[in-house]
Amino acid sequence: MYLASLKKGQTITYQIRQSYRKEDGDTFGYRLIYDLGPDPRRSFELYNDYIVLFNDELMSAVAAADENEEFTLDQLLWRFLPQETRRRLALFGSRFSLRPSPLSAEERDKIDRQIHLFDRRRLYYLRYGAVDQSRLSRMHEKCCRPLLDTSRDEREFYFTAEEAALSSGHYLQYIYAIFNIQKHFHQSFAPWFPEALPSDEMADHFLSEICILNDDCRFWQGDMSAEGLQAHLRRYLIMFFDYRPAIRSFQAEFAKAFRDGHRRFRWPKRTPNRPPEKVSEIFATPYDQLQKMSREQLTRLYRKKAMDLHPDRGGDHDLFIELTEVYESLQRMKK
Repeated sequence: MYLASLKKGQTITYQIRQSYRKEDGDTFGYRLIYDLGPDPRRSFELYNDYIVLFNDELMSAVAAADENEEFTLDQLLWRFLPQETRRRLALFGSRFSLRPSPLSAEERDKIDRQIHLFDRRRLYYLRYGAVDQSRLSRMHEKCCRPLLDTSRDEREFYFTAEEAALSSGHYLQYIYAIFNIQKHFHQSFAPWFPEALPSDEMADHFLSEICILNDDCRFWQGDMSAEGLQAHLRRYLIMFFDYRPAIRSFQAEFAKAFRDGHRRFRWPKRTPNRPPEKVSEIFATPYDQLQKMSREQLTRLYRKKAMDLHPDRGGDHDLFIELTEVYESLQRMKK
């Protein structure tokens, strides 16, 4: 269940909607649960200045689709609730919060089947701020969880809310990244600095890409209007044509791209200066067990072996030196 905001001229109206699975089993549509009109505050009253009482008609409509109707309404209409009410409800928010859990095999299968590439690109930018989408495959799949088993309508209102965090100066970067306009340019800076590219060429490629998406039946899950640009895509035209990008220094962005591109160095894994088999032979202990030992345990084992190999006690001088060198190497690995 989700809150849809519909703008017509200067008027914004609100509806509570719910996604449902279509008969084909793999796509989702949406149904209207309740029309809140232009002012959702009319759907509830305050008791003792902070307790919210939702009207019976709204409660009945939501209860028919959700057993926990009061909590659902608290979430959907949160921004319309009085500040004191939100403060008090926040004290008990932990009761309803769920710990993130690993993705199940079923969820991974749904992500492969349900999540469109355009959705992945948007998530990647909104989560990581990445203009360059070349590492899109590295995005953590848990980012896709909120989109599972939802209609295109619900997903678009989800993205609209997420995009509200963007500043208008970043709209160009966002559009450039999510429509993969980068693929049409071959300049070395094209993956990360769209502001330096010809604006007319970018506009032509953007219009071409948005038209392709507009006609993508799989993306819309069959819910396409008869003609013209789909309503949910119109905001991207406004982002691209009605706002100026933030001023960025080419030199600073080039330096940043260079640094990010070379952040691949990793210190080599510390290993003893002898093969594992030799280390095990010297200590008469399996190598895996030596790795799991604490520094104190390793020291006790070394002292015991050193007593046997020390030259003053009739031991072998060369083996004693080798034991000490391996011991010091193992200790360095545990730092």
